[in-house]
Amino acid sequence: HMMRWTEQPPRRPVQRLDTLASRESALAESVRQAADEPGLHIAVAASARTTAQQHLAGHREECGGLLLGEVFADGDDPAGSRAVLVTQAVAAEEFASTGISLRMSSDVWERARGRLAALELVVGWYHSHPGLGAFFSATDRRTQRAFFPHAYSVGWVIDPASNESAWFIGRDATPSGSVLYCVGGVGGTGVAGSTGPESRNGGA
Repeated sequence: HMMRWTEQPPRRPVQRLDTLASRESALAESVRQAADEPGLHIAVAASARTTAQQHLAGHREECGGLLLGEVFADGDDPAGSRAVLVTQAVAAEEFASTGISLRMSSDVWERARGRLAALELVVGWYHSHPGLGAFFSATDRRTQRAFFPHAYSVGWVIDPASNESAWFIGRDATPSGSVLYCVGGVGGTGVAGSTGPESRNGGA
């Protein structure tokens, strides 16, 4: 008998886009309106937003963490991702920062994996640029390309000093044009507001 090993990529829990309407109607409507436009739509649960903002506000140097969430696609292929629902932010507790650069330890990945619900996966990362504005540096772009290269991967940068924030998508860190901040929990709870790629978002 001969045994053959095959490399098989891990199964990613991608949900069909039509299941989104029952979960988050405002995001589903946004995706429906832009059905002809390519691109990923992002919704952020209030708890994830608050966790990330409070974490970043507590540090004068650059810090960050991982974002967990659910992915919705036209089919079951992650490459066809149309929407991401960010449900949790997991702070990196061990990190090295110079004020303008950040290195997170692998510990945050372990803690994130332990918090994943059945339909969740690591959808991206967040970090701060204290007093520098909300943009992706060349280092941020390299990080995105190396660790968050999927169609559903998101990067969120926040300047806690000015409450400015920006979202970037996928391997090429393309600025996002569609972000909804949910009020309360996730699941048809309404929206605090939508933003363009760079906007000032104070506390909800």
